[in-house]
Amino acid sequence: MKKRAITGIHRTGTAGAVLVVALVASACGSDLDTPVATEELQSMDADFVAYGMVTYVTANGLREGRIEADTAYIYENESTAVLRQMKLIFYDEVGNERATVTGLEGDWNQETNRMVARGDVVLFIHTDSSTIESPEIFYEPEIDRIWSDSATVRTMQDGSVQSGTAFESDMSFENLRIENMRGGARRIF
Repeated sequence: MKKRAITGIHRTGTAGAVLVVALVASACGSDLDTPVATEELQSMDADFVAYGMVTYVTANGLREGRIEADTAYIYENESTAVLRQMKLIFYDEVGNERATVTGLEGDWNQETNRMVARGDVVLFIHTDSSTIESPEIFYEPEIDRIWSDSATVRTMQDGSVQSGTAFESDMSFENLRIENMRGGARRIF
């Protein structure tokens, strides 16, 4: 590796040292033109803010899910994390991806692992490649249930569409029920 020589400074004297110290001191006292964090972030009362968060949900030593979020605001006293640009992947007993939920935001209770996804929520069911879209989707692990009380649209792999006022399912998606179901028509475009 070649060493580089600094050229242009031939003599260092007291005047040069004083100039360097003066420049460093003036830089320390100057205000920054850009904020360290946005005002919104500075005004938040979250205990922690995580960017690019990835964590796993486990039960009895088995990985049941993976939670990803662009940003997570974590509140310790409430055991809650508010997630932005969230993604939740559920695994089956042998580790295969069972379902994926994406949403603009959501809440995750770190003690119970209950979750809610909000805003353009899409549930992709890997076993049959169908999707369920709803404004919000809830997950409650204690009773192995995923559901929505809002308008629901399910699109099957063949393009047929079913819609209803709500849906409910177990996590194996064997008992999926859409309330007040309409449709079943197949898309031809």
